[in-house]
Amino acid sequence: MAFDGRKNIVEISDDEKTIYFETWKPKKISGTKIGGILGYSEFATPFKVACEIAGIYPGDKANKYIDAGNALEPVLRNYLGQSCTRMLSGPMGLSEGQKAAVEQPVEGDKCGYDHFHDNKLFGGLVDGYIVIDGERKAILEIKTSHDKSKWDDGKGGFTNIPMTYQLQASLYAELAGLDTVVFLVGFLEESEVIRPNAWKPSEDNVKIIVVPRLDMKPYMEEAESWYKEFILNGYTPEWSDEKDADLLKYLRTKPKDDRKR
Repeated sequence: MAFDGRKNIVEISDDEKTIYFETWKPKKISGTKIGGILGYSEFATPFKVACEIAGIYPGDKANKYIDAGNALEPVLRNYLGQSCTRMLSGPMGLSEGQKAAVEQPVEGDKCGYDHFHDNKLFGGLVDGYIVIDGERKAILEIKTSHDKSKWDDGKGGFTNIPMTYQLQASLYAELAGLDTVVFLVGFLEESEVIRPNAWKPSEDNVKIIVVPRLDMKPYMEEAESWYKEFILNGYTPEWSDEKDADLLKYLRTKPKDDRKR
């Protein structure tokens, strides 16, 4: 029978709005989780992230937006790779004669789904690297979005990057020893989300945003303190009655093999 993390729940305390758990090998803090830990995510509360890191919740099921993003990540990476020097010449300020290229990331199943094994607490998977004249210069972070207005900076550009994405990419840049992040964003119409294989990247629906990585020291210190307080002590932050309602319903349901007894 497949592992079910709910077996490791010790107590669900309604008075404290907290779950106590046992975990033998908690997950690392990845770029996709640090925004939720610090309260910047609109999709994941600190409670939900704690449940995922503790292994008592496997994470939300994929939806059409996640599926579209997964399908188009290699498409966008290849699109940039085919004309990397031309496309990055302006955004990265390349000098005449410099050549840019996209370095493909190691596949997740070949690296234990972590590109940063030398760090015991932080890790995750990058979407690639930008290489200038043979040397890594930036983290490549690939995103898809069906809401172009959220990225609109009001100045004719699309540089309004969600904080969760900035933290994700900046964490990977920090771990990789790089100072720059290249966001490659593909914008889809709502009707295209359900047919991502029919979507074709072009200068009209793809934007490149080059930014310096955030100073990650304070964010990483706060996330590490959170991890030590909650995960290592075996309990979650308080849940949100509204935002975590579906998750709590799942966690309160006994695993199938327990219900047979």
